[in-house]
Amino acid sequence: MSVPHCARGPLRCEKCRIMEKEVKICLLKVHLEPGEITRPMIDIYVNGKKKFCEYDLLKIFENEKEAKEYAERNKLNLLE
Repeated sequence: MSVPHCARGPLRCEKCRIMEKEVKICLLKVHLEPGEITRPMIDIYVNGKKKFCEYDLLKIFENEKEAKEYAERNKLNLLE
């Protein structure tokens, strides 16, 4: 995914438009219910239904190998 600069996103923020061109592998914490602070949003599928959810960016990896090694060490399931 491309990492946003802020919650306004590439439609309203020049820095987000620039960062949108850099694709990274990221570890996200997805919030299925809306919170009380501004966060970036992502489309995901929950039980086969598309849902627009807030998320927190927890970690950015340099490549897929690094992400898989981190997931294995920390017993995380990767979603692709």
